[in-house]
Amino acid sequence: MAKFQITAPDGSQYEIEGENEQGAMQALQTHLGSQPPAQPDAPANDGTVGPTFARGGTAMPEKTMFGGADAGRSFGQGVANTVMFGFNDEAAAGLASLRAKLPGGNGKSYSEILEMIRKQDKADAEAHPVANVGGMLTGGLAGGLGLAKSGLSLTARAANSGQGLLRTAGASAIEGSLLGAGQGFGNGKDGFLDRTINAGKGAAMGGVLGGAVPLGLAAGGAAIKPLIAPFAARANPEKYAELALGAGLRRSGTTPEKVSKALQSAADDGQDVFNIADAMGLSGQRLLSTVARTPNDARQEVVGDLLRRQTGQGTRLSNALAEGFGAPDTAAQRVASLTTARDRAADLNYMKSRLNAGLVDLQPSISFVDDYISPGVQKLVSPADGIAPDGIESALSAYRGRMTDGNSVLTDFNRSLTLKKDVSDAIKKAERSGEGNRARVLGMLNKQLDSALEEASPAYRTANDTFKTQSGVIDAVDTGTQAASGRARAADNIANFNVMTPEQQAAFRPGYADPWIAKVEAATQLPTTNKARMLISDKTRQEFPAFAVPGEGAKMSRRIGREQRMYETLNSAIGGSKTADNMADMADMAQFDPAIFHNLLKGDWKHAAFTAALRGMNEVKGLPPSVVERVGRTLMQSDPQAALNVLNNAAKRGQVSAKNRALVATMLNNIGGASAGRLGAP
Repeated sequence: MAKFQITAPDGSQYEIEGENEQGAMQALQTHLGSQPPAQPDAPANDGTVGPTFARGGTAMPEKTMFGGADAGRSFGQGVANTVMFGFNDEAAAGLASLRAKLPGGNGKSYSEILEMIRKQDKADAEAHPVANVGGMLTGGLAGGLGLAKSGLSLTARAANSGQGLLRTAGASAIEGSLLGAGQGFGNGKDGFLDRTINAGKGAAMGGVLGGAVPLGLAAGGAAIKPLIAPFAARANPEKYAELALGAGLRRSGTTPEKVSKALQSAADDGQDVFNIADAMGLSGQRLLSTVARTPNDARQEVVGDLLRRQTGQGTRLSNALAEGFGAPDTAAQRVASLTTARDRAADLNYMKSRLNAGLVDLQPSISFVDDYISPGVQKLVSPADGIAPDGIESALSAYRGRMTDGNSVLTDFNRSLTLKKDVSDAIKKAERSGEGNRARVLGMLNKQLDSALEEASPAYRTANDTFKTQSGVIDAVDTGTQAASGRARAADNIANFNVMTPEQQAAFRPGYADPWIAKVEAATQLPTTNKARMLISDKTRQEFPAFAVPGEGAKMSRRIGREQRMYETLNSAIGGSKTADNMADMADMAQFDPAIFHNLLKGDWKHAAFTAALRGMNEVKGLPPSVVERVGRTLMQSDPQAALNVLNNAAKRGQVSAKNRALVATMLNNIGGASAGRLGAP
């Protein structure tokens, strides 16, 4: 009969004789069925004892959950271990131990099941390392994607918010350290202390790897971009133009909505030439400088528009000052109109004062003249002589002769009023001629005559008060003109203005605005002249808001500020050294003029180097002429809605790129953290 090697269900091996294998198996079953059951605490036959080992059998492998390695299970274990921070075996053991305690379960304890699961995981990983690592990478990618999408990733949040590379790397290092610590703790095996030590190792390695991820991506992108940008930018110039605009918008710290509102505000204030480059500030100006200093089809158009815009700066500033100070006319025109209005009112008011006027007492006026010509005892002791009197004495004597002939005194109101008007005219003439003393003495006589006329007619007092008030308004024009002088202190000017009546303030404004407008209009008409600069000083910053028409001060300040910004844009684009412009011209000429290469052969290497450097630099940056042209025309856009649309597209393009980079960084960081935790585990 033949002998057969039969393995029993408990793993024991038997050598049975029989006619065939089936008969041998039946014989073994009969034999085993007749033996007493094994005691519960008897150790299971694992092949190292009993008849099998005695007959030369080999020891069986350690017990596992499923009895053999599997690639799919190894892949899943790698995914679960990464996603669950190394607690996947504990979780599986916990669930299995619950089922084991249910009716029909095998009754195994948590510790037994956990040990079997770990042995199974180890066997799977050793048998199928590629599948296990692939699962770990897949879990890292999935976990990183989840962190980024949920907003929990420090790396993604830093990158998406526009933080710089170093800040993003710092956030990534912190995130990597946290992930490494979590993975290290979860993958620990021998109690809390072991897990804590392993968490520390994972945190250290994860922090290093996390900080290196953004730096590595940036370095890799910088290395790859020069290889693909020259081709990709030419194939898709719109994308690269939007990326350049998006980067400039991000660096400027503004948004498409803010830029659009700035353009709308400028248009509402009468400055519809204010454009995107102006609204973006330095970032936009530097982009426009690139357009103006490199060969492209928009270069001439951009420079020409900037120069034409600057040529109109003087007109826009003059209008801003005129409207801000309520001064559509000059100071002289305002004085003339106010004087005409005052004189017409005076004629009417003084005419009314003649009605029902009483007798005029001019004796005090006569006494004033006599006292001035011969004061005190001189009337009694001064001998008569033939010396001619001085000018003021002659004038006073003439006016005295119109008041009295030595016997009678003038009392008629109308004739007294005419005398008073003549004295007033003489005072003005003396002031215009610079005869201060004459004007002063005649002014004293004028006051005496006013008092006499007011006593004779109450209506005259009203007319006189009106005349004085209107004259004060006229004088405010000249006060405003003097306040515009650099020698007048802002604090004194503002204090004087604040005590004026509303009518006087209204007259003050054109007097103040007139010199400023004259300075703007007198400035050179060269398109590179900045006429706004003279309007921006400590003095004007204090006085302009204080003197402006109520409600117009802020608008006027905005308009002046925009004119300064627009000049800065022009100066940034075409100002300074002409080396860059010359290089651009040479690069442009080199595209079709063989003489450039002829000069190179002659030894003119400097021109050739400039041209090559400029062209190469723009190509490497992904800025061929087609891209620069689109950027330039966009930056010159001043329509608010069009600007909003194009900048929204640019911002979205930049956000997509930033999110993609942040997503990649987060996934790599998650993989790095998982790797750091597992490397430190026992």
